[in-house]
Amino acid sequence: MDILIADDHALHRELMRTLIERVYPDAAIREAMNYSQTTAGCAKYKPELLILDVFMPGMNGLMGVNGIVKQFPQSRVLVCSGVENPILVSTMLAFGVCGYISKNISATKLLKAIGSVLNGKTFVPKELMPAKDISLTQRQAEILGMMYSGLTNKEIAQTLDLSLSTVKFHVSLVLKALGVENRQQAVSACGLARTP
Repeated sequence: MDILIADDHALHRELMRTLIERVYPDAAIREAMNYSQTTAGCAKYKPELLILDVFMPGMNGLMGVNGIVKQFPQSRVLVCSGVENPILVSTMLAFGVCGYISKNISATKLLKAIGSVLNGKTFVPKELMPAKDISLTQRQAEILGMMYSGLTNKEIAQTLDLSLSTVKFHVSLVLKALGVENRQQAVSACGLARTP
C-alpha cells in the first residue's frame, strides 16, 4: 500500500509518518512538500491514500485540490488543514475528497480518519460537519474555488468552457447558498482570505 503525505511543513509530515508507520508498517509512505511534488508523486506511485494540505506552495488554493481529485481518481484524498470551517469542508466534499481533518486533530482521530478513508468511507469530525442548509454541487464548488483564486466570470467561463451567462448563474447560486452578497464575502464565509 502506498500513502503520500503532502504538506509543506517538514515536522508535520514527519509526525504523521511516524504515527502511520506504527499502524501500517508495510505501507510505502512517501512525502511531498509542494503541488508539483504532489502531482508527480501521485502520477508515479498511484497512492491509495493522499493526505493533502490545502495551502502548499504552487497549490493555487482550492483549484489545486479540485485538480488533484480530478486528475488522480485512484487516490482517496484526505484533506488536512489548519482552517476549521464547515463551508470549506462542504466545498471540499463537493470536489470529491474522502475526508477533512484539522491540523489540531489528536493522533487517535488522525488514525481513525485514515482507517475510515482507506475502508472506503468518508470521514469528517462532527465539529466540522457542514451545515445541512449549505450544499454546493461539484460545479458550484469548482466555481467557488476559481472565485477564491481571483478569476473573473469571463476567465471562469473560458476555463470551464461554459457560457458567461451560465457562469453568472452558478455564481449567483453560490452566493445564495452561502448567504452572502459578493465574492469577497463568499471567500470570507469559507474562513479564507482572498489570494493576492
